Amino acid sequence: MSDMDVVDRRTMLLDEFESNLEEGDLAGAAIRLRALEGELPAGDPELLYARARLAWVEQGQEAALPALQEVVTVDPHHSDAHYDLGRIAEQQGDRDALVKHFLRVRALDAEHDRDAGLGRPEHFDFIDRVAREVLDALPAPFGARLAHVPVLIERRPSRALVEDGFDPRSFGLFEGPTDAMRDVPAPTRIVLFACNLLAEFPDPDTLAHQVELTLLHEIGHFFGLDEAELEDLGLG
Repeated sequence: MSDMDVVDRRTMLLDEFESNLEEGDLAGAAIRLRALEGELPAGDPELLYARARLAWVEQGQEAALPALQEVVTVDPHHSDAHYDLGRIAEQQGDRDALVKHFLRVRALDAEHDRDAGLGRPEHFDFIDRVAREVLDALPAPFGARLAHVPVLIERRPSRALVEDGFDPRSFGLFEGPTDAMRDVPAPTRIVLFACNLLAEFPDPDTLAHQVELTLLHEIGHFFGLDEAELEDLGLG
């Protein structure tokens, strides 16, 4: 088998492993993991990360922690492992660890953006166009109440936001007084994070759909809906 065939097989197994997890097929994921163990060296970061992912789903976050820590020891540039460690730190109430890992994710994801060419002007134009179409399609009373709320497009969350505990891979942000707080003298804005959206949804049709969902989610916050209510509306 050629080196290219070996790489292709490993990539295929990793893709199938992820699909199994997404579909809730833990038996299938375990089979793919055993196959990967026969293909990859014991200390390979992708193998370690796959073990952590399966352990998380089967047994919870704590079970995944040792493997995730091993991943970032072997490969300090593994942004997904840092992200998961940040999520675990959040659940544990460890703010210092959360911020440390989330800032690392922000830096590594920015490097990926540059390497992948994400965030070009045409990308911003596409997201802006979809956002305008969503706003134009809102019923007139809602559109009028949103007239003073700017919708901004930024590459990724700022360092200051992440230092405050904000998820560096969030798709959007609502900030400021809600519609019911019109007497509060503070600016309100909605932000769409272009590179986070592009990295997760490279297909234009899927990207457009997610931009719509994200914008409607943040608009929901403007009108006072909480996360549970947005989830009930399919905008979680």
